[in-house]
Amino acid sequence: MSNGITPDEQNKNPSEIPCPLCNEMVRTGLVRCWNCGSFMREDIAEAYRKMQENPAPMIFSPLPEETDQSEEQESRSSTATMTDYSDRDDDDFELDQSIDVTEYQASDDDFQMDGDTDSPEEEEQTTIPLAREESQVEASQKTEAETESEAPAPSDKAKKVADAPAEDHSVATGGDVLFNVAIEEEKEEKKRRKGGRRRRRKAGNIEGGIVVYCPNGHRIRVREEYRGAAGKCPACNVMYLVPQGAPKEEDAEQTATADAQAGTEGVEGFNAGAYTHWLKGIKLHAIDPTKLKLKPNSLEKTFTQVDLAISPEKMLVLVLAKGGLLGGGSKDKLEKARAEIAAHLREEKDEGEIPAASVQIVPAEKIPKLRVVFPTMYDHESVFAGVPVFGKGRIAIALPKQEDSKENQYLTFSLSEYRKLVEALSEFYGIDQLGQDSGVPLTDQMQQVTCHYSEESFEVLDNENLEFYEADPEIELTLAGRQCQACQLIVSEDSRKKERIGGKAGKAIAKTKCPKCNEKFGNISLFQLVKNEAPQEAAAE
Repeated sequence: MSNGITPDEQNKNPSEIPCPLCNEMVRTGLVRCWNCGSFMREDIAEAYRKMQENPAPMIFSPLPEETDQSEEQESRSSTATMTDYSDRDDDDFELDQSIDVTEYQASDDDFQMDGDTDSPEEEEQTTIPLAREESQVEASQKTEAETESEAPAPSDKAKKVADAPAEDHSVATGGDVLFNVAIEEEKEEKKRRKGGRRRRRKAGNIEGGIVVYCPNGHRIRVREEYRGAAGKCPACNVMYLVPQGAPKEEDAEQTATADAQAGTEGVEGFNAGAYTHWLKGIKLHAIDPTKLKLKPNSLEKTFTQVDLAISPEKMLVLVLAKGGLLGGGSKDKLEKARAEIAAHLREEKDEGEIPAASVQIVPAEKIPKLRVVFPTMYDHESVFAGVPVFGKGRIAIALPKQEDSKENQYLTFSLSEYRKLVEALSEFYGIDQLGQDSGVPLTDQMQQVTCHYSEESFEVLDNENLEFYEADPEIELTLAGRQCQACQLIVSEDSRKKERIGGKAGKAIAKTKCPKCNEKFGNISLFQLVKNEAPQEAAAE
């Protein structure tokens, strides 16, 4: 007879047996089924049921021996302990020395001695803590003790009378008295142990000061007055030395610059000998013609800042400092370099040793060949085809081309800088018409106009050259009036405000209709130069 189990099924997974409850295969040796949690063996299940029915008896340990302290004293002690802990504040807790504290404030108690420490012996002396001075009470107690020791010993009767207590011993040593004495002693112990630390915590924060580090690396902020003194670290009580102060580099540079510029006289504050004309902050553009892009403002930021020193014999193109497109260096450093170069030129030293980053010399015979390349009378005659590549309102002059160089060099000027250059060339070389045929206004071109409403006449700048004035940071303009683009009607700014043409601020004047031709007014503005009256008033005084 077959039992229905094939040989393959009987030999399959010999290390597993089926669960009697859920029939899941469970590894042999397990007490419970992993699926349903039932016991795999009936005897273990029966033993577990018996253990649940008859639990083990509870065993109580004997009480400790009774103490002499009464319930009333225990209650009073617990109450006092709770009150004592409730009175504590944050100052009663101390941080572990291993905890990293960001910064400590050094108080006056952290310093032992002041003064410089020039030698190791002196440093050791300054770090020795000072002895605590005796107070008047301690001195009086010490004197009384010495007097009593020198006095003759009293008799036994006198000693008994003196030693007799004023009150009964049981009353003097009662529970309340001893308890109060213990509380007072504990408070005094806390004050002695944490008094110094609490004093440092209550000290105010030090504003400013300097930051030093103790030998253990704690960061401490101290006041300036403790430079050169030895102090004690508030965190680890290790002595440290506050370094002496050193003069700041900026102050030293300013002092050197002032010394270099002292005594300089002449044009623009310089006495450079024969170089009586000195132009500051001129832009020098080096351009490769094969890489030139004819776009407005394409070369506006590609320049090197130079100074021009002009004498009857030559013109020097000076790069004061290296680095950056703007020549590099702060304003103080540039002024210091100018003072040194001016002193070198004043003493007529070798030109090859001029203290500048680079020097380019334009001799007297080549100066008359300088020409304005932008703007030009006709756009087709310009290398830049009339495109303001150097920026709107800039005037460009071509320098003589250097040998073995593929780049052309151009100096660009604002209107006021260009007029200073023409003045210098006119004085030394008789060149007073440079760029006159290019439309550059060597003098202010003014025209007389009359207001339509007030019939008052006033002068305004010629609008044909207005872009040179607007691009010059040294020239200040003020709005004087408006002009109709259709009929050329003139309205002063005061009259426009009274008649409310274009609104209160005149922002809508472009779309406002002209009172004469009934057409749109347009955006033609008339300007005047703001005259500086301060020099005239000073001369009058």
